[in-house]
Amino acid sequence: MSMTKPSIAMPSKNVDLLTGYLKMAARPRIRKRASWPANLHEPRPGYYVWRDPRTRKSVTLGYMPIEQAIFEVVEANARLKELTPSKRLVERMNDTGETIADLLLKMPNDGVKQATIDQRKYLDRAIKARLGDVKCSELTTKHVAQVLEAYEKQGKMQWAVNIRSRLRAICRRGMALGWMDKNPAEATDRARIKVQRQRLTLDAFNAIRAKSGEVAPWLENAMLLALVSCQDRSTIARWERSFVKGDEVILERSKTGVRIAIPTAIRLNAIGMSLADVITRCRSTGVVSKYLIHHVRRQGLTNVGDPVQRGTISTRFAVARKLAGIKGKGAPSFHEIRSLGKRLYIEQGNVDTKALLGHKSDTMADLYADVRGIEPVKVRIGTI
Repeated sequence: MSMTKPSIAMPSKNVDLLTGYLKMAARPRIRKRASWPANLHEPRPGYYVWRDPRTRKSVTLGYMPIEQAIFEVVEANARLKELTPSKRLVERMNDTGETIADLLLKMPNDGVKQATIDQRKYLDRAIKARLGDVKCSELTTKHVAQVLEAYEKQGKMQWAVNIRSRLRAICRRGMALGWMDKNPAEATDRARIKVQRQRLTLDAFNAIRAKSGEVAPWLENAMLLALVSCQDRSTIARWERSFVKGDEVILERSKTGVRIAIPTAIRLNAIGMSLADVITRCRSTGVVSKYLIHHVRRQGLTNVGDPVQRGTISTRFAVARKLAGIKGKGAPSFHEIRSLGKRLYIEQGNVDTKALLGHKSDTMADLYADVRGIEPVKVRIGTI
């Protein structure tokens, strides 16, 4: 009795899978190309290209004999090996591969004001997006220059300056940690910023002051306090009555932490008012408030006596400025009152303006004294 081996029927699903695998199998290597050098390709008969393994982009060789194509590709591959830096095994053992993103996490913020920390977060976020994956040991001046150039092409010169300054600090930190041997950001050029904002003149100040009452009842007081004291917007907004100590005012600048003692007798002859006069004016609004510049009417969530916020000071000043007919992209802001006060005191000649503005360096002091071309440089002569 003969036994026939039963046939095993394969499920149709398995047959389909097997057929799919066979179709996906790699094509057998063409015999004539087996001896070709790496990166040489022939997209059509007699036409050759070389594929750069670094960028995966094809470089055209064109129609030529295969012998010439092989020669040129072998030469290119050899040159590529020379350009590719290689590290010894010991060097690779010591290279822990810290990136710029890792270095950003190591940047200290001890003793730094919150406003500065917030500003650094914006810069660090931009730096991480562009250079975060780059190893600290492989960061080059070209990397930094390309980032700065991108901002300069967009016209963001101040951003380019701030990014460069931050990168210099980051690289210095990298050197201190032993993650970097040099500071690639130091060799880059600082972007040149052309200041477009105009300086404020006394005539413009008086014109805006005349319109301030139409905008906010506290705006004129804020302008006068800023002009006579030469303090910045932040200091004006948080100026408390308690800052007056006897015959002087003790202030601390929020930006730099510098403490300044200003005599209340200081007088700006250009407007015929002293600091004591302005303080008295601010206190005579009929509203009890711990702040000199305060709201005198309830509006929205704002209560009578509440301090006026910095942003509100700027926006209301801009409205009054437009009412005075001073418009344009470079129209002076509230902050320009600080520079105007310094220049008026310099012309008056009896006030230490560097101390009054709380500047630590002559460079910053000279910056605020610069009239930016709105007035001629005056030549003073004394008695011989």
